Amino acid sequence: MAKKKTLPKTLKQKAVSLFASEKDEYLYYLKEYKEKYLPSEFNQLELLDELCNEDLDHYMSITSRGDGKSFNYISAVGYLCYHLNMGCTLLVRHFTLQDKMRELVEDILQTIGWCNFSTDYHYRSTSDYLIISIGDKDVFLITDINNASDLKQSSAVLKNFPIMLYDEFLTLPDDYCKNEYEKIRTIYKSIDRIKNRPYIKTPKMIYLANPVNFDSPLLPSLKIYNKLQTQEINTIKQYDNVLLELRRNDSRNEGKNLRAFPDTDDADITGEFQFSNHKLVNEDVYYNIYNHAKSVKVKLDDKLMLHIVAKNDNIVLSVERSDNDEQYCINLHDETENSQYLNDKYYKQSFIKKHEKGMFLYKDSFSKTYMERDTMLMQLNLFKLIPSAKQVTTEETYIKIKENNFLKALAKKYE
Repeated sequence: MAKKKTLPKTLKQKAVSLFASEKDEYLYYLKEYKEKYLPSEFNQLELLDELCNEDLDHYMSITSRGDGKSFNYISAVGYLCYHLNMGCTLLVRHFTLQDKMRELVEDILQTIGWCNFSTDYHYRSTSDYLIISIGDKDVFLITDINNASDLKQSSAVLKNFPIMLYDEFLTLPDDYCKNEYEKIRTIYKSIDRIKNRPYIKTPKMIYLANPVNFDSPLLPSLKIYNKLQTQEINTIKQYDNVLLELRRNDSRNEGKNLRAFPDTDDADITGEFQFSNHKLVNEDVYYNIYNHAKSVKVKLDDKLMLHIVAKNDNIVLSVERSDNDEQYCINLHDETENSQYLNDKYYKQSFIKKHEKGMFLYKDSFSKTYMERDTMLMQLNLFKLIPSAKQVTTEETYIKIKENNFLKALAKKYE
């Protein structure tokens, strides 16, 4: 491919003036990329259609494996950044993965070929990040989540890479970083140093994954995990400032040898999470129990909380994002005047049997999985916490239901 010629500055200005708005210019280059470089059988990058939407901050694509989302999202975002003079931050979990991501970008650029790789591509690295350039433009910055604190010292550089892309954000339970949500939030704040940016206005987060599990700490923090259970496959829906895509790519599945290791419920093929509805309550039942129930909140690790709702013989457990209004906490350093530390007397080893007997209901599959994997939490004697709990008022229930109905209406926008 011939080296792309750069327009003189005056001609660039004239070219930009041909567009009615920045959004029109953005959509022009996005359309150009899709027409030239995106085969129809791969993921069609529909989330990028809304990247200029000022109401959205998080874009989440969870699809069947092999639909080309990693290749094409990274390539398309790079193409847009190159033409619109922006940059993209590629997040990995650990420092050792920075070079792996660089190799992936190299493979993408050589395979798709929208730039002259042999002459235009180069990179440079520091102790905190790695920058990939195309020609004279810095297009990608690769860094790891665990380095979030040190990256605050590099905000003058990071602010130029406002599109953040996190590939494989869902992984095996033991592979998540400790305090992963808070570390990503810290990096975001280091980037968010420019008011009213061109095209996208504020930094944007793009998450890519296969439906591995519900264990990511990002899901409760973004209040999205229960939506993963109810949203239909092959749809895109908006929930507050989150745009969620769930998709199964049948055309790519047709080329796979599914006979070798047959599994009709393989999430890599179906594009859908595997979960059991056993002991889960639907929304109507939950809010019926919630109204005038006793409510207890326990602060957990990683900015999460255990919310206990009890009425009559029903006790519903949910793990949610902390609202800093918890009556109890499991870590001594979280204790305050209003939040009591739960010492040894609140735990009972035999209490696990009550979970095993199915005495408790769960608001969603994430909460159920979280509890079942935490032996200490299952030993927590919930019956000691409930008697002193405050009762939920009708007004509080109304506010919850109103907020939920608003999100439902918002989700229908993309139907």
